[in-house]
Amino acid sequence: RTVAIKEYMPAALAARLDGTTVSVRSSADQGTYQSGLQSFIAEARLLAQFDHPSLVKVYRFFEANNTAYMVMPLYSGMTLKQARTLMAAPPPEEWLRTVLWSVLQGLHVLHRSEALHRDVSPDNIFLQDIGPPVLLDLGAARRAITDKSHKLTAILKVNYAPIEQFAEAEDLTQGPWTDLYSLAAVVYSCLRNDPPLPATTRVVRDSQPSVRSVAATVKQHFGLAYSEEFVRTIQHALSVQPADRPQSLAAFVTEMKLKAPPRLSKFDWRTELGTSLRKEEEDVNSRQFWHTQPQDAVEQAQASARSEKPRRTARKLVWVAGVLLALGATALLLDRVLPRASVVAVPEPAPVPTAAPVPAPAPAPDSVQAAESATAPLVAEPAPRRPAAEPRPPVVRPAPAAVPEEERKPPARPTPRPAPPPAAEPVAAPAPVPVARELCADASFLGRSMCLHQECQKAENRQLPVCVEARRRAAETPPVGSP
Repeated sequence: RTVAIKEYMPAALAARLDGTTVSVRSSADQGTYQSGLQSFIAEARLLAQFDHPSLVKVYRFFEANNTAYMVMPLYSGMTLKQARTLMAAPPPEEWLRTVLWSVLQGLHVLHRSEALHRDVSPDNIFLQDIGPPVLLDLGAARRAITDKSHKLTAILKVNYAPIEQFAEAEDLTQGPWTDLYSLAAVVYSCLRNDPPLPATTRVVRDSQPSVRSVAATVKQHFGLAYSEEFVRTIQHALSVQPADRPQSLAAFVTEMKLKAPPRLSKFDWRTELGTSLRKEEEDVNSRQFWHTQPQDAVEQAQASARSEKPRRTARKLVWVAGVLLALGATALLLDRVLPRASVVAVPEPAPVPTAAPVPAPAPAPDSVQAAESATAPLVAEPAPRRPAAEPRPPVVRPAPAAVPEEERKPPARPTPRPAPPPAAEPVAAPAPVPVARELCADASFLGRSMCLHQECQKAENRQLPVCVEARRRAAETPPVGSP
């Protein structure tokens, strides 16, 4: 069978000696390294006790090379955070109910063993290609029964953690309601396409839009409706104070009237999502494998990416400087040539009226003037330069004079054809290209995020900076801490 091996390798604290053995960089970090190692082993031991399709299965774990490893299945799919960036609209209620049911089953196994997850978030819910969603990363999980004298370590994501995970007050205890708050925050972020406000902000002044108003906005923009019990239960679980939330998973399920979805083992999240998935990005990111890479390799890749950006920026600056120098040199040359040409270009129309009386019809002078104006940069520039230095002006003067003497009407007729340039001006006029600042300018604070997300799905808006920034923000939401 194909497996994934997760290694404890904090690159900030340790490095490899011979490609396999891990050594702590500094003796001052030895205590921190060992503490993290014991936490890693405790997580592996905890997961090895469970065998549930909604929890990561650990086949075995062992210590070697001055570190530890855990062997797990190789899951194929992507996280809910990644999947949400591919959705053209919020997921429907039935789809969310299926995900909720699967995650609640995994939490039930943990709570029954007197353990809390304490890190439920979109990037810790894994959507398999086929199968039930899986709850990932129990790095923040701690069994309260093992050592009740120690307080739970604060490892959290600020937008999804309830207030009791920030405080150490005796009246703000943690329990099943803690994981329920985080789970409700995940649903809220799926509906609004934006994470909820931090609990530390809400406890001072709760200006977060209610779930009911968010659901109404979704219905207005996308035509998706959510039931009253669904909206009410999510709002209930998002209460700031722990005592105001459902106190157990069973109470949450009962209030929402949640039922087991059929054929959960065959759940295909893309098919169940329907047309809300963008096809062009589905083809690129449809299959990803979740496994743990050595942290040093990850951080080295990130460091190389960060170092590559200044190099690219420096190269761009060199090119920009070269272009500016070239433009400056061109401007100096034009400054010496164009002022005299512009002075001559003004008197140049003077001989035109003298030749104008020859063609009596009014359209003829118009066509001649149009032709001269069209070729003014080519004829007027050499004309003034030559008469000032040489006696060649007579050669140039007869050239325009020969045009009216021939009195050829056919050339006068084709000249109106170049006249369409004025018609070409209105073609260039439609420059109302959507500017990033104009997108969703009239939208309310509540509707701006969804309106912006909807507008950025259009092909003509996808490359706008505000849309690129929105996709980047959705793809990168770094946690405050990690186990």
